[in-house]
Amino acid sequence: MTNYIFDSSKTRWMVSNPARNVRTGMDGKKFRCPFCSGSEGDTPPEVYRVGEGEKDKTGWSIRVFANLFPITEPHEVIVHSPDHSKNIEDFPIEQVEDLIKTYINRYNALKEKGKVFIFHNYGLISGASLPHPHSQISVVPEEIPTNTLPIQPVVNIVEQVGEFVSYCPEYSEWSYETWITPIKNEELRIKNFKNLNENQVKNLARILQSSIRKLKKIYAGNSHYSKKPFGYNYYISEKFASTSSVHWYLRIIPRFMERAGFELSTGIMVNSVEAKRASEELRNM
Repeated sequence: MTNYIFDSSKTRWMVSNPARNVRTGMDGKKFRCPFCSGSEGDTPPEVYRVGEGEKDKTGWSIRVFANLFPITEPHEVIVHSPDHSKNIEDFPIEQVEDLIKTYINRYNALKEKGKVFIFHNYGLISGASLPHPHSQISVVPEEIPTNTLPIQPVVNIVEQVGEFVSYCPEYSEWSYETWITPIKNEELRIKNFKNLNENQVKNLARILQSSIRKLKKIYAGNSHYSKKPFGYNYYISEKFASTSSVHWYLRIIPRFMERAGFELSTGIMVNSVEAKRASEELRNM
């Protein structure tokens, strides 16, 4: 059960949820992957699927169900595909489009319950407890304040695809951190992630896949990073910028380096690759 705890001295919140300690894979023992095709009976009943076949049976290409070990209530798991190893950078573009459509479907299904957060942890270094690629969608009560970053100015552009641009903000906390957002003069027309049309979904899928592929090439080409498995996080955030508009973005955080004592003790992030240089390297990938 989720328990929200308020730190009155720091005006911040935390979540206490001991059930997270018994997640599948946390004990290091071998197990059958509950996200693979054929393991549908190992998960809670699905609430949404893309593909063929009956509910909770094989034939799906994307599958959504309640998280067995939720942080919040509700908290859902979105399995990217039946393939245990392939992820966004490997998929046919149509699969990435279907994944984004699934995000939108679940966002709209849950938005009346609170603030919706969509995120993906890839790799052990990112916090993923299961290797099978999946995203999560959690809902935080409206009365609980969250500290999500506001939209950052578009500088150090890496790529533009249709209405969307990828860039490395000056305020990048992580090496090669990449943001995706609607381009200037398009942000009002595409002010809500949850209302993207078919063509906008296609373009967002293309730039998301391209961004991750570029990051993977940067990682593979640097011996300092590639001694550890590739990993990253991304999340989608909507921020109200005024009474008339919503600015949203997708933030990709490559986990090439780990945070250590300085960052944890001061709250000051250390970025070892200047944002302008990062964007130049990514453009050349």
